[in-house]
This record gives sequence, structure tokens and C-alpha cells, in this order.
Amino acid sequence: MNNAFARPVLPSGSSDANPPIRIPVRGNVPAGHEVRSLVDSAAVQRLRGVRQLGLAHLVYPGAVHTRFEHSLGVYAVGRLILGELASRSPRVLSPEDERCFLACCLLHDVGHYPFSHTLEDLPPDPQGRVHIIRHDERARAIIMGDRQVPGILRGQWGCDPDRICRVIDELSTEGDTGDARLRRLLAGPLNPDRLDYLERDSQHVGVPYGRAIDMERLLATVRFVPDGSELCVLSKGVSAVETLIFASYLMYREVYWHHAVRAAQAMLKRAVTEAVRSGRVLEQALVALDDGQALALLQQEGDSATTELMAGLGSGRGIYRRVYSGSVAEAEELPTGACRDVLLRLARANHWEAEEVLAAVIADFNRATGHQAKPHDLLYDASGRDKELFFTVPVLWSDGRLRSTAEPEVSLLAPSLAVNFERHAKRQQLLARPALVRDLATFLGLGLDKESVVPTV
Repeated sequence: MNNAFARPVLPSGSSDANPPIRIPVRGNVPAGHEVRSLVDSAAVQRLRGVRQLGLAHLVYPGAVHTRFEHSLGVYAVGRLILGELASRSPRVLSPEDERCFLACCLLHDVGHYPFSHTLEDLPPDPQGRVHIIRHDERARAIIMGDRQVPGILRGQWGCDPDRICRVIDELSTEGDTGDARLRRLLAGPLNPDRLDYLERDSQHVGVPYGRAIDMERLLATVRFVPDGSELCVLSKGVSAVETLIFASYLMYREVYWHHAVRAAQAMLKRAVTEAVRSGRVLEQALVALDDGQALALLQQEGDSATTELMAGLGSGRGIYRRVYSGSVAEAEELPTGACRDVLLRLARANHWEAEEVLAAVIADFNRATGHQAKPHDLLYDASGRDKELFFTVPVLWSDGRLRSTAEPEVSLLAPSLAVNFERHAKRQQLLARPALVRDLATFLGLGLDKESVVPTV
């Protein structure tokens, strides 16, 4: 990456006393005393123990990098974006805006729970025992509750801690237009978070998809839209944006939503649900931990269902296997029968309703076959039910017109990938303890494909 336009936007850069921090992908990250003060805080240091991709290391052994490394990477990309904008665009951001944006880059993940996004997928249960808010919303409590961070932000960065929290909270509507601009800069289609994690995850996992982004070309064509509300690219940057969109599509389809990764996540979510429901593990105690601490708590204090599920995750060899895998559209095309009915009901159900549907299936299965399967032996997973990728990126034409990659005249790739993403990348799975897969498939009237009866890792 050419750093020619990356100017220091903080009062101090690296020095003999504060040397740069070297990380994969980005190389040396400038780390003056302001950066190091935040990095050394308890809120950020906790991220050393939170894996970037949760349980993906059970499938991809190299996926053991952390949110701490990623946060430094986002800060580094944020500096590059600001440097490119300062050298090529009319000034839109004030020096205070720039400092606050970079502080947000470093702190954007401090609200993350153990196991990355896995626990965040758990909706509130009817009894109110499980209530996990979005990690970017939770960041406020972490930042404001830290003994050091608010003072560092005020004294060394010249930033209002409350403003930092407003910007990090992606769905917040608080603040002025300046806050909205920074929020969009941090979480819009061309954000430093996305630009870093695609490359970083790709390198650690060992796949080429995220490393094919034309980052230099992309950053060289980034501008603010005419009203200054968000970023766009010049028309000559469309091909670079397409490399970003295609990388996102492939990483979700082949890595983040890999069937075995999703199976492990489904097992963990059910293990947490059972542990909290039993009262043996308190949700608020669990979510404040890092991955290792949370695993130990679940293994030591969980009820019998939690213990069984966690044992299956212990080496990765007990990950549940697929009884069925397909899109919602494919489920609708199944022959009329028990499996089609169950899948269509699950597709419409929320998390807790799905548990009831699956429990009924297990009860019927036990009566029909003489098995003594347990409710948690059959799980349901739907990847990307509410997930949307940024297929729509603003494009500024030389005549001043603002168009979009959603238009086929601008990009043929983006609209076709958006359709493919909905129809094929988003899938639903019925997952079972390996010993039960064959019998459950027979009971539901399904033929087993080869992938259902071989180890998934």
C-alpha cells in the first residue's frame, strides 16, 4: 500500500518512545502516545482475547486473529482514507472530526461479546433472561464505564466521549449532521472496518478472496458526495468497488457462512441459551468475558445440555452435521411432506418459536423410531436472514451526476451479485448430532447427500 498521502492527523506520531505497532496486512501502524493510551486501556486490551471470527478456527485453523489486531487495522485504514481525502478533496472534516473518527476506529469493537457476532444473534427471550443488545450500542457502557478511556479522549484526543459513543452506535440518530457524517464514514459502504476485515480475515483463513481488493485504486478515487454526507467513488473507481463487492460476497458465502462454521455457532448459541435458562450462568457475567473465560464458564457451570454441546465443540470433531441444507426457495420446492412443512415453519419463526418446532420434531421422531434423542440434538440455522451487504455504492460522474452501483448501466456485477446473495448465499440448515443424522433424514423423508455423512471439518 502506498502511504504517500497518509498524513499524520494526530498531534504526535511514532517515536523512539512510542514505536509503531506492527500487524499483519497493514505493517507498521503509527502509534503515538494518544494511540498507545487508548490501546493500553482495559477496554481495548480485552479484545486480545476475543477472536475476530468466533468459532471459525474449528474449521479454518488459521482464524485465530483477534478483535484487537483488527481494531489497529481499522485505525490504519482510517488514516489512509483521511490522508487520501485531504490530498484530493475539498476539506469537509475539521481536525476535531478527524481525531474523533480515528478514535472511533480504535474503539469501534470494544462492545463486542465473546465469540464475535455469535451471541449477538440471540434475540431477547420471552422470559427476559436473555437480552443481548448490539455490540456497537453496548460500546457506550464500556467506554463510559472505563476508568481511563473518557479522560484519555478528553485530555489527549480533544474528543467528547459522548460523541464517540454516538458515532460508534451505527443506528443512533443522536447528534448533529457532523455526527451523522462520521457515523456514515465509520459504517457506510466504503468504511475502514470492512476494508480491513475482508483482507485480514482472508489472509488468516488462507483464502484469496479478500486479498483481491484493488485497495490503492479504491482509495485514490474516494471522495465525499457533493453535500458532504457520505463517501462515494469517482466513475473511474467502479471496477475497484466491484473488487470490494465481490470480495464481500465470496467471504460471506465461502467463509463466514461456511456450513460447519454456522453449525458450530448454532451449537454455541443453544449452549448459552440452556446455560442462562437454567440459571447456572448469568448472562451479564458471561458477556463481559473474553473467549477463553466464557468457554471455561460454560464448561464448568453449564447444565447437562450445555455440557454436551460444549463437549462437541471441544475438538471440533463433534460439530453437528447437516440433515438438510438449502435456500428458502429450495425448501418450497420440496415434495409435500413433513420436512417441507417443518422448514417453511422454521423460515417464518423467530429463535424461540423455532425451538418449539424442533422439540416437536424430536418428540415425533422418538415415538416413531424408539430413539431417546434430546431437544438440543436437532438445531436450526438460517444464515443471513436479515443481513444486507453494501452492493449499492454512490458513484460520482465527471459531469457532477451522482449515480449508484445498483444501476446496471454503472455496474453489471453489483446487481447480479445482490440477487445471487439473496437466492443462494443465504441458506437454512437442519443440524443434528452426528449419530442421529441418517435416522433423522430418513424420518423426515430426505435423501442424504454425501456431504451430510462425512466429517464437516
